[in-house]
Amino acid sequence: MNNILKPLKLKRKDGEIVDAIFYNNSNIQNIEIVDIKKLKFEGMKTKDIKKLQIHKEVLKGEDKIFIQNNQSKIVAVLSKRHLNKIISTIFTRDIESRHAYLKKELITNIDKIFYSAIPILKHPELKKEALYQTQIIHRFALPLKIGGFIFLTMITVKERTDYQKMLIDEFSIYDLYSEVSDNKKSLDSSSKVSLRTFLSHYQVTTYSINDLISFVNCSITKRL
Repeated sequence: MNNILKPLKLKRKDGEIVDAIFYNNSNIQNIEIVDIKKLKFEGMKTKDIKKLQIHKEVLKGEDKIFIQNNQSKIVAVLSKRHLNKIISTIFTRDIESRHAYLKKELITNIDKIFYSAIPILKHPELKKEALYQTQIIHRFALPLKIGGFIFLTMITVKERTDYQKMLIDEFSIYDLYSEVSDNKKSLDSSSKVSLRTFLSHYQVTTYSINDLISFVNCSITKRL
């Protein structure tokens, strides 16, 4: 596992201030964009791709799978329940999105994406104190390319310190093209990061580690 670089204070979007630490990624200069070239649902319409088909592609008939991150060596569990949580947004609010099809394809490649993702930071989170101890939240990020479009993704892994288990809890996919074109009036920090990144889509094939750190910070925190 990576050494930890330095501690910091985070003010999450729910207003809670937590102690966090960056992973030491000083050995990484640039992060290559992972290109998802093989489409698993090629030729199908978005509305015809059902949850059951995504389950079949990801879980291979099992109730859960174990996947490893190459950089941190963390092995995380993805269960049927948490896969349902991950894909629920696309099957409800996002079903008419121009990129809903591509997002479904990205989810079915979560094992490849998690393997290549860069660990950015971790911080504690206390929930249901009477039931179990503090969870440790690990945040990973990665730039992705699919169908000619660039996405950024952040994967959240929850570590149950009383249960010795890593659970993949969230897989957030940020469609930079739609975010910029649909929210031109927005001036919040996350939009600035996305806009800056979007403008360089067709000029670069790599991202800096600082880009990913800024992306994760803007996605989960408010400025202190």
